Amino acid sequence: MAEGDTAKSTCSMEMFSGDFSAYMACTTQFALQSNWWPSPIAGLLSFQAWNSLSAFWENGIILETYANFVAFVGNNTRYTGIIKSSNRNLSSLKQAYGSIPSFDDMAWYALSFARIYEIFCWNEFLTNSVDVFDWLWKTAWDSNGTCGGGMWWNNGYRQKVTITNTISLQAAGKLYRFTNDTKYLHQMHEIWGYLLRNGIVDNSTYLIHDGPTPNCTGNNFIGPTYLGGTVIGGLVEFYKIYNKNETYLDLANKIAQAEIRNSTNRSTGILTEYCEPHCNDDQKVFKGIFVRNLRYLIDVLHDGKQKEEYQRYLDNNVKGIVQYSVCDKHPIQNCNIVFKYGPPYYNESGPVFAPNWNGPFTRGSPMQQIAALDLFISAIKPGTTCNGEFCDFNPYYPPPKPLTCNDKPCPRDQPCCNYTPSQSYTCCGSNQKCVSGICT
Repeated sequence: MAEGDTAKSTCSMEMFSGDFSAYMACTTQFALQSNWWPSPIAGLLSFQAWNSLSAFWENGIILETYANFVAFVGNNTRYTGIIKSSNRNLSSLKQAYGSIPSFDDMAWYALSFARIYEIFCWNEFLTNSVDVFDWLWKTAWDSNGTCGGGMWWNNGYRQKVTITNTISLQAAGKLYRFTNDTKYLHQMHEIWGYLLRNGIVDNSTYLIHDGPTPNCTGNNFIGPTYLGGTVIGGLVEFYKIYNKNETYLDLANKIAQAEIRNSTNRSTGILTEYCEPHCNDDQKVFKGIFVRNLRYLIDVLHDGKQKEEYQRYLDNNVKGIVQYSVCDKHPIQNCNIVFKYGPPYYNESGPVFAPNWNGPFTRGSPMQQIAALDLFISAIKPGTTCNGEFCDFNPYYPPPKPLTCNDKPCPRDQPCCNYTPSQSYTCCGSNQKCVSGICT
């Protein structure tokens, strides 16, 4: 890439026949990839140590975002090289995490890999999705019957949270559709039964509880928008499996409408996370996951009026974020961009977005950029195509460097030992020391 290239040199309204959301997705994706580089695993977000515990799951969810841009825009193969190079097997993912991964973090990879297979038919992604999901079921599912099962949150086995189960619900549905292995359909029903028995899907409000109480009832924490989104995605999978059974769509619609009512700023009509303006990095991504799944619902709806209503909602959010929450100054460094893990490989580029789509712009960082990208992609009009030389834009990215102890890959209470001559590493036990490259 020539020095000085920006998103505007590879994206234009003409490329997408005037579809503004597709154009904004193009520029936003370019800025996301350019600003937060070098990539951890040959193409994903710019974390120099990609197994940093604050970066692992975001690298999983962004894969689905990138794949959707290709799926929703015809004749578009932008960044497919990055998508394909992101494939990692179960052992690699477990090693990258450093310690035993949180189960919800791993579930994002099972789901993203399955979605990539759905779009591109790359068998290696299906293989790894199956392996990750099977490991997840064996390791995380509560077979002791507490609250009727459910996925544990992490290897502490003390807490269950809804998101682990709703991601797994969606992933199991895809794996059943792609493999015809009935065990995944059975597991999907097991997860759904757990969610219903524990009142996670509120029967009166249709909002989603964040987890069960010790008494196996919904815990009344209903704020995070991605909970409703991932349940909607699971119900869309049920709809596809059961010969377009409308009861699943009816429930998905009720949840979508409840989430929109609960999480929309009444003055602006813009989707607003419950924690704003004080969301942490994880929470800044939640809205993107919700609108992503809202698009999946739109794509299977037959009710034209309902489809138009959701499309108007997405369009209004696009209008709002561009009006209130964007910074595209020149040079873009004036936009207060945060490079938490080091400077980018390429020149910085705009536009960048604040976490709150209502504005004002505060600073740019990768988490809210992902959410903005999901919004623009989700709002692309069906039938949009790409035209021009940059529709197959796949810039060169250097291969990832092997991790060493200098990358601080181990949990804080576990010493790290470098091996020689390969300079790979191992994490010692919390009660061990590293002596001459050996854990003792």
